[in-house]
Amino acid sequence: MLQTARHIDIDTDALEYPRLLSPFELAGKRLKNRIVHAAMSTRFAKNGEVTDQLIRYHANRAAGGAAMLIAEPLAVRRGQASDTRVRVWDQDNLDGLKRWADAVNAHDSHLLTQIQDPGRGLHKPGGRRRQAYGPSALPDDWSWTVPHALSVDEIHTMVDDYAVSAHKLKAAGFSGVEISAGHGHIFHQFLSPHSNNREDAYGGALENRARLVQETIEAMRAECGADFIIGLRLPGDDYVAGSIDPDEAERLTRYFAAKRQVDFLNWVQGSHHRSLEMHLPDMHFSRGTFFDLIKRLHDASDGIPTGAVGRILEPIQGESLLRDGISELVMLGRTLVTDPAWGLKAAQNRDNDIRKCVSCNNCWGVINQELPLQCDNNPRVGFKEEVDWWPQPAPTKKKVAVVGGGVAGLEAAWVAAARGHDVTLYSAGSELGGKIRINALIPTCDPLSSIYDYQQVAGKKAGVNYQLGWRVGADELIAAKPDAVVLATGSTMAWPTSLPQSLKDEGFILDLRAIVAELLDHPGKQPGTAVIFDEDGLDGTYSAAEFLATVFDKVVLVTSREMVARDEPVVRQQSVYRRLYDAHIDILPLCEPSPDERFEDGIFVYRNVINGDSGEIADVSLFTYSTQRVPDLDLQAPLQAAGIAVHVIGDAYMPRNQMVATQEGHTVGNSL
Repeated sequence: MLQTARHIDIDTDALEYPRLLSPFELAGKRLKNRIVHAAMSTRFAKNGEVTDQLIRYHANRAAGGAAMLIAEPLAVRRGQASDTRVRVWDQDNLDGLKRWADAVNAHDSHLLTQIQDPGRGLHKPGGRRRQAYGPSALPDDWSWTVPHALSVDEIHTMVDDYAVSAHKLKAAGFSGVEISAGHGHIFHQFLSPHSNNREDAYGGALENRARLVQETIEAMRAECGADFIIGLRLPGDDYVAGSIDPDEAERLTRYFAAKRQVDFLNWVQGSHHRSLEMHLPDMHFSRGTFFDLIKRLHDASDGIPTGAVGRILEPIQGESLLRDGISELVMLGRTLVTDPAWGLKAAQNRDNDIRKCVSCNNCWGVINQELPLQCDNNPRVGFKEEVDWWPQPAPTKKKVAVVGGGVAGLEAAWVAAARGHDVTLYSAGSELGGKIRINALIPTCDPLSSIYDYQQVAGKKAGVNYQLGWRVGADELIAAKPDAVVLATGSTMAWPTSLPQSLKDEGFILDLRAIVAELLDHPGKQPGTAVIFDEDGLDGTYSAAEFLATVFDKVVLVTSREMVARDEPVVRQQSVYRRLYDAHIDILPLCEPSPDERFEDGIFVYRNVINGDSGEIADVSLFTYSTQRVPDLDLQAPLQAAGIAVHVIGDAYMPRNQMVATQEGHTVGNSL
């Protein structure tokens, strides 16, 4: 049985973040601090019903210190029913909603939900929305879906549905709602002159384009009263020509603030467009990505409390936001997915114990595959025992050897040691982090270190014995007589099948990881063109390409696929393309090295994989490859032959991403 949390009393006189942890009031309701969970879809609902996991996810974050939690969008109007949206409008569901609100309220926190409808918008790759509506019959900028233009009667029905659902939510114990009028959703579509060319009362001038939002606010206020929190999320800059830029966002802010009918405002970026990535800035953006814009819009809000959102990772950022008058509330989405006890640890001055968000956006990718929410740096999302979790001792102490200092091995090692086992971790590298460490050393990729930084902190507390620079062999492991060995030995990039084996045997061509490590150790400009053969398709390859673009005169990506970053989530895919083109990196899709390639006279010969046509790249001073990986399993057979229990995890089991590696390490550490 695992314990849920370690209780540590809070000394209010010694707070490092007094503003962040100070109380606040909205609509007559007291918030215990300024920490707000921003809406995140979890996919924890089933058959449109509230589930225990959905309740537990939010209750965990309330217990971990969030004063207000804005839950994911629910089915609040007719036609919105789906498996993973909790039904409010067309089904009673009151008992489940009450249990959900009660579970959050039990921790002196408030539960809200988001009023949102995609309208014409679709942000999944490929395809168009089959049932779409919007203000006008204009195509969605991402999916090119042309929606049905809503009639005035249909608009009124929509508003009525929102008001009825808000009333039901209040009856169930919810403290309020947030209207999502950004991100390219239906309210945003009405607000924007780019997507709204109506000539009636809902189009044209700003007050007409804002009418749907304002009527929704008024209807919900009439149904729910002054003590029901109504927040409004507006576009700050959607990066769409002729739509909503910061100037228009400021005009909208002043318009709604003057109405004095919302309790808080906040602003988000991007739309259902090539700018979708801007709504979820990844690790390649600066921390607090849009604070300057938020400050400008905060100052236009005429005293309406505001929230700030966008790569807020550490408590000191939240404290600074409040100190500098950028906002009154600190809104955290991915950050609280990663560590539900973020607020609790901030209050206890335990910053080093916080598992920090990597800003990799794998969580977004998972939920957009209709899978339950997961996280690279939190393998316990939505577990009963999640908040400030630490394992209880195992009934029997074991001797455990972990081979591999990457994130899979580090996770297994600290968890097993925290359970009381005698754990030794062997790392061939002189520093921990494995191959992810190389990626993390590339400029803009440093947030990846958050994973192994936390694991090392936890491992030192738990008493892991780290043996660095030690390529342990099978004989040594067998002689140590461990009760179990965890193989987290990783994987090695495969030699490109289109190149002759003789080139590999010569040893002059290194894989991309080895090249990046070498260049990081020996910085400096290099002449000529670098060619990368990409059969990986993931962000690490493209981050490395960006880095090489700062070293070489030119970089060319050659891939046998029809596009780069094909398997990345859409927001990461957009980020990759923007960064590659900004770095002026050439991309050659559906191409591979010629099988006769000998790399003579600085000329690289490639061929099209469809029709066999050849081409050349001149002045090539580097060729490298990033390919699918082969597990490193040399130790498995001799250890098993010696009768030792062997657990194979991470890339050593099957090459995948760091999310799976961390999860498998966590599971194995708990099972020993």
